[in-house]
Amino acid sequence: MPLPARSRGHALLCAAALALGACAPFPEVAASSGMTGAYPPLLPIDQLLAEVDAPPADPGPALSVRAARLKARAAALGRP
Repeated sequence: MPLPARSRGHALLCAAALALGACAPFPEVAASSGMTGAYPPLLPIDQLLAEVDAPPADPGPALSVRAARLKARAAALGRP
């Protein structure tokens, strides 16, 4: 059952008010979170990428061995 036009307008107004309220800063919450100091410095992307582990090795050989085992199991299950 659709809402009357007045109820829809009221719901839209309430949603807009809630959305605007959600964007407001709350100093009490910020103070209680412990982040009262300055923001940490931004690091260059190259330094961050250097800290990341190297990409994994090619899984091709391991996958082909596993696929061969699964095919053998499937063939064994198919036999009466």
